Amino acid sequence: MGSKRILGCIASVVFVMALVLVLLFTNVQFAAFNRSYYSQQYEKYQVPQNIGISKPDLMNATEQLLNYMDGKRDHLDFQMPIKGVQQEFFSERDKLHMIDVQNLFIQGKLIRNISLLYCVLFALWVYFRAKNKQKRFSKLMIYTFVAGVIPVLLLAILMNIDFYKYFTIFHEIFFDNDLWQLSPSKDRLINMFPEAFFSDIAFKIVFYYIGELILLLVLGLFGLKTRRRSLNS
Repeated sequence: MGSKRILGCIASVVFVMALVLVLLFTNVQFAAFNRSYYSQQYEKYQVPQNIGISKPDLMNATEQLLNYMDGKRDHLDFQMPIKGVQQEFFSERDKLHMIDVQNLFIQGKLIRNISLLYCVLFALWVYFRAKNKQKRFSKLMIYTFVAGVIPVLLLAILMNIDFYKYFTIFHEIFFDNDLWQLSPSKDRLINMFPEAFFSDIAFKIVFYYIGELILLLVLGLFGLKTRRRSLNS
């Protein structure tokens, strides 16, 4: 195999992995910053009643939290009326943990943007320089489906069996401290977002992500089929 072909194969593998990251991180960002979803979940799990705060005030606090996660706010120091008493909304432990969460989201966005840039540049190269571009694009879509769907389906099955176990493993991998272990009696975050909230949003992300991969598979198969027809004709 020639050096150009080897480099082409490597570039294609990187493209497939980059596209998987683009889809995954985009879905995470979309789900995490969907304000209406938080409103629905708060109603579903009766979060305002459990905390002792009005729904509008809780949504106001959520807006400030999401702005912080997105790097649009540099602190989480604010007060809200809780059970009729004006007080600091988040505990110190909440705030320290959210520093780590903010870093994860900022790094995730950076990885997504770099991956997207690579995908665009590689796609342009294939379009203008590669031979059999329709066949190549079609195969890349199919390869992306295969590379992306297997690990996520496995993860979804494991989460369905024991979500708490793998939710804990996730935190142990991505956080080098125990600040994520919050107390319901002291820390507001755990009252805002019970375990079921994270379970719901995780499966929502997986649902959209797998749906997009299936669309890529369909496009890839359709591309190969139409190319085969054109060659036969």
